[in-house]
Amino acid sequence: MVGNDDLQLNKNYVINGKNYKFENIRYWISNIRLQKEDGSWYNVPNSYYLIEEIADIAIQDGQYTYTARKREDINLTSIPQGSYKAIEFGIGVDKEKNDNLSITAGELSIMNGMTNIAWMWHTSYIFSSLKGMVENNTTKVLKLETGLNDNYRTVKLDLASTITLGTGQNAAISLKGDIITLLASFDNWEKPLVGAQEAKEMQAISDNFVTNFFTIK
Repeated sequence: MVGNDDLQLNKNYVINGKNYKFENIRYWISNIRLQKEDGSWYNVPNSYYLIEEIADIAIQDGQYTYTARKREDINLTSIPQGSYKAIEFGIGVDKEKNDNLSITAGELSIMNGMTNIAWMWHTSYIFSSLKGMVENNTTKVLKLETGLNDNYRTVKLDLASTITLGTGQNAAISLKGDIITLLASFDNWEKPLVGAQEAKEMQAISDNFVTNFFTIK
């Protein structure tokens, strides 16, 4: 979302007096856990999911195309029966797998959306990426990325009401993720390009994923 509006790529959004057009957003959700009413946790196995909204991207000098994708849903299967009151998940990739790209789990693979080196930092995953343009009399490229083990974050959200699962029952947890909260991490007009060398800014974005980005709808 952009505030209360559903994100549309390359649409103009006026935010704090500046014009923004977003080309893509993507981030890894990992290590999902569900908390039961008694306080115990169920760890969802192999829970690594790539959330992204992107347009077609030319890779390998235009020989191939990474196809446009709007992926917002995660389907969890074989969840044990019981009542659940909270959800927890990571943003990014945990140290074990971030330090060893040969390990695969769930959707985690360097070949999943990583067929261009720009999707990663050579030896580790990019945890999140927001790209576009920002205009305020002049135009600047906006590229805000997070990664590196110190910026792996865990988000815990209490559900609005308890979810009870029985045999054959389904349930949905709906979250809102607001891009504006990430832009508020620092003055992105003064610092529109954030990558592996911008430790302070990466930390601020990562912290905002925990405290501001997600809310229960």
